[in-house]
Amino acid sequence: MDTAPTEGLDLEQLVRQELRDAGFTVEPSLMSLDGGLGVWHDPTRGVVVTWGTSAEQRPANHLVKYATIRAAVQLALLTVLSEAGHHVKEDFSGLELIVTS
Repeated sequence: MDTAPTEGLDLEQLVRQELRDAGFTVEPSLMSLDGGLGVWHDPTRGVVVTWGTSAEQRPANHLVKYATIRAAVQLALLTVLSEAGHHVKEDFSGLELIVTS
């Protein structure tokens, strides 16, 4: 009996709830076009957590000021998930957090 897909979806729901409990607004889909927090299950990696801004639709020179905010949000996400007992690693140069347990 293969329970991996079910376990991954259960982990996704747990991660979503923990982030909501910490005060984050978790988008119902992968990522809102207006930016925000995206959470989804990737069967090959685990639960993916990422944060973006609507500004990312603009030219790259406008993104520099968001680097500090992104770093702060990523640190907050990492802290919340780690303190909840999850195993979390960064992927894509820190743009995504991957929760595997």
